[in-house]
Amino acid sequence: MFGEIFALPEGGLPKFIWLSAAFSVFNTVQCMVQPLGMTRRIYSQQPQQVTPLASHLFATWTALSAVLRYKCAFNMDNALLYDITFWSYVIAGTHFMSEILIFKTVKVPGPVLSTFVVAITSVLWMIKDRDIYIH
Repeated sequence: MFGEIFALPEGGLPKFIWLSAAFSVFNTVQCMVQPLGMTRRIYSQQPQQVTPLASHLFATWTALSAVLRYKCAFNMDNALLYDITFWSYVIAGTHFMSEILIFKTVKVPGPVLSTFVVAITSVLWMIKDRDIYIH
């Protein structure tokens, strides 16, 4: 019974997206419970700019991303959901790239590297496999 409910579509991409959703939930909770902890580690070049409010906003965005990713992982054939999830990764990657290159709030290498790698990997993988899932 539960195997059918929690069965992801074939392929590695749905599993990767589901795992990304799970980590997003963890990050959301962390940003709400300990708002200055990990967030200040990520934006380590300008930690004074990280406030509890900024961390809560980051948590809200991350929670929305987690919902999108979770729903997409189980509904890879839904073109609208697939595309919105794709763009959420583009936005996340662009945000962190701008923090690295323009605003200089993030240190590389550092904690942001894993988040950036997930965003870029997801974007490239979703482009590569789109025709497999969307008909």
